[in-house]
Amino acid sequence: MGGDSISRRACLIGTLAGAMLMYAGIAPALAQTEAIQSQDTNIGGLVADLTECKRKGGVLTLKVRVRNTSDKKANIYFTNGYGTYDRYYLTAGDKKYFVLRDSEGAALATDEGGGYTNVDLEKGGSYTWWAKYPAPPADVTSISFYTPFAPPFEDVPITD
Repeated sequence: MGGDSISRRACLIGTLAGAMLMYAGIAPALAQTEAIQSQDTNIGGLVADLTECKRKGGVLTLKVRVRNTSDKKANIYFTNGYGTYDRYYLTAGDKKYFVLRDSEGAALATDEGGGYTNVDLEKGGSYTWWAKYPAPPADVTSISFYTPFAPPFEDVPITD
């Protein structure tokens, strides 16, 4: 066998091995979505990344990824009942917007059950929280987003 056949065979084996590792869940994690803006939180070792602010069909979707940068497990309560979604609001221009709700009053946002979202984050772990809001008018190009656990995310550009 020539050198070309051996190198092609080695390449094929490497590709197959990589595919098998990915299938088994052993491959390195895929790159996370880049943050539009980051804030330290009031919870030691946790950082909040705003990763999406997208307007579509009259709805604005926000996503916030919380990362544990500490060397131990950390806990965060996003919500502890349906009423606490009002602590996550945005402003655009001179108007305040609250999380949209369905016909039964449930928030259109991350909900681990009954309006409660309590998350334990292992060292190096992350969790993405999302919510849907009424979209500001088309001429509004940025918002400010407020949470109970971090300083405001200000002048966040809206993607259409």
